[in-house]
Formats: sequence, C-alpha cells, structure tokens
Amino acid sequence: MSDKSALEFDINESLAMQFGTPFVSFQLPDSEEINQGLAELILAEEKSDDEGRGIRSNVGGWQSRGNLITRSEPEIRTLKQWMETMVFNLLGALVRKDGTERTFTLLIDSWANVCRHGNYNIVHTHPNAMWSIVYYVTDGEPDKSIPYSGLLELLDPRESANYIQVPNTILDARFFIENRPGRMVLFPSWVKHMVHPLVGSGVRISIACNVNVVEEIKTSRPQDYEAGYSTAELRKSS
Repeated sequence: MSDKSALEFDINESLAMQFGTPFVSFQLPDSEEINQGLAELILAEEKSDDEGRGIRSNVGGWQSRGNLITRSEPEIRTLKQWMETMVFNLLGALVRKDGTERTFTLLIDSWANVCRHGNYNIVHTHPNAMWSIVYYVTDGEPDKSIPYSGLLELLDPRESANYIQVPNTILDARFFIENRPGRMVLFPSWVKHMVHPLVGSGVRISIACNVNVVEEIKTSRPQDYEAGYSTAELRKSS
C-alpha cells in the first residue's frame, strides 16, 4: 500500500489569485525635457489662476481646472499619447480573447496638482470614471528620513484582508507608490487612495486623469449580430 499521507503537488498549477485589482506602474525613459516643460506651464497657470479647481480632496496645495489634456502645448500632446498608449495596452491585456474586434474610444478629463511642504490629499475615490492615471512631473524633494513623505497610498478594497496579519507575504493591505518624476500609475477609479503629507523643500507636481472607455464591437459571428451588437472598425482615440 502506498503512503497516501505523502502529498506531492505543484503549487503553481493549483494556485489562483482571484478578485485581482489591475494596477500599472511604468517609469517613462528620457522624460526629463517633457517634465521641465510641464512644470513650467503648470506653475505659470497656478500663478495666473490662484483659485483653480478649489478644494477637492486636497488639503493645501493647488489643483488646476479640468481639461488640461486638451491643451495644445507639445509637452501636453506627448503626455496624452503616453496615457492613451498605457490605457489601450491595459485594455488589450484585460479583454477576453474571443475573436471579437473591439473599438475603444477614450474620454479623458485631467488636471494638475501642485503640493508644497505640509500639503496632502485625504482618502478619496474618483466617481463616474473607469480608470485613474497619475503622472509625476516633480517629486517635491521629500525628506527621506520621514516615512511616507508625499507618497501615494492605495487602500486594499477587500475590507477584511488585513484582519489577520500574515508577515512577509505579498498579501499586504497597504500599497505605496514613490512619487518619482516620469512615473505613470494607472488603477481603477473606485480604489480608495490618498497622498501623505509632503515633508520636503521643493514643489511636488503631478497630473491626474479620469478615463472613461466607450466601446463598440465588430464581430463576424451570426449569433452576436442577432444579439444586437453594434459594428465599427477598430480605431484609436484621436
């Protein structure tokens, strides 16, 4: 009789991470020149429009009015292309591969955030949007001796995920993003997040976007036509 108590199996074949939350963080190479131009135009707008969007989630600091991404400056046009590329690539990774051609048009609202010493953002979400993007222009020269200075924190949407502490695992309920110039971050807009108070000697500049996706579907499968799906050629947002 074999020893049935000796269990042998490959955990990688049996393990599934369910209820995952898509998150993208990418460091854009050679972004210094673009960042310099973005910083100059954002600080100029702050100087000319002191009120901006007013108080939202920010405590202190300044937010520009919306539709920043529609401006015609070359730095803004380049940033828009970067953002569109990131979203389209994410959608390509998430959409089921079922032989259907899909058209995605992106609707983007955007604004700039300017934070100085002591400024922060309270816990919030971005209602009426699918995806949120943060792009870091400058880091505010944070004091490295102060934990969490100026960091973006995403809160685990699973309410009881940290009820029992499991040390040294990937199941941590707190997730921090370093505000590094040239870094672009994308996450679902319903995820609660905050920015910790900046302790630093510089100006922290970021650009935030809310993205909605309008989808049309083209398929050659008769059953889908009967179901009433619309048809359109695959295209990118202009």
